[in-house]
Amino acid sequence: MAKEEGTSVEPRQRKKQRTSGSQEAKAEKIRRTPAPERAPKYVSFQRFAKIVIGCLAAVISGMMHVFYLSAYHERKFWFSNRQELEREITFQGDSAIYYSYYKDMLKAPSFERGVYELTHNNKTISLKTINAMQQMSLYPELIASVLYQATGSNEVIEPVYFYIGIVFGLQGMYVTALFVTSWLMSGTWLAGMLTVAWFLINRVDTTRIEYSIPLRENWALPYFACQVAALTGYLKRNLNTYAEVLLPVAEYLDVHFHDGVGVQPLRLVSSGSIPAAARYLLSGTK
Repeated sequence: MAKEEGTSVEPRQRKKQRTSGSQEAKAEKIRRTPAPERAPKYVSFQRFAKIVIGCLAAVISGMMHVFYLSAYHERKFWFSNRQELEREITFQGDSAIYYSYYKDMLKAPSFERGVYELTHNNKTISLKTINAMQQMSLYPELIASVLYQATGSNEVIEPVYFYIGIVFGLQGMYVTALFVTSWLMSGTWLAGMLTVAWFLINRVDTTRIEYSIPLRENWALPYFACQVAALTGYLKRNLNTYAEVLLPVAEYLDVHFHDGVGVQPLRLVSSGSIPAAARYLLSGTK
């Protein structure tokens, strides 16, 4: 009986071993089989759709910010229901000074005369003639006055609306540049949407456009944001090249100097950590 039981157990164990071996072989075969690659046309279409959606989201974010600023300014000051002088009074403090130079440029008999009055201004500081364009950075007002007269907008729109429209348009460009910068750094346009949302939620701490429109920062920050976006895109595209240059340099970067006795060198920079960082950049960009 014992022999019969032993013989009956052995085939079962063999069957179990065979089945387990076959399952392992199947699993190993599945692991070794390469995953089906997507068609190049599908990948290119996916990238194209991603870029189109991201660009549309960036432009729409900027336009929505412009519409918001326009509606907020109209609701706050009832701007369209005021007279021209009352509209200009809404510019308080430094804003009124900057806008007054813009208005003087429009009232000047010629462009050369207007520029001369700005560069030889004797009205701002008593008993002193200054170059107001250089000291107060009035180049935005100069460009805005030239555009207002060159485009023939004096027959279509009032000067104050043209001036405000340019500043609000720059703010929309500012938001679009923030979107693009975040998109380039993260690789997804959803991060750009989050950046725009953060900017709008914290707009009181990030911008003063709602209170003082002609301030210098409202003219300068949009261009600065565009420069940051362009530089981010350039560096990201050439990151692999820079990492390849950094790697051989870091391999030989090993700075030493002797202490007071001159017996034991003191290592300032470890060459092991810098090549590791370079290798990480190379691995991330391939």
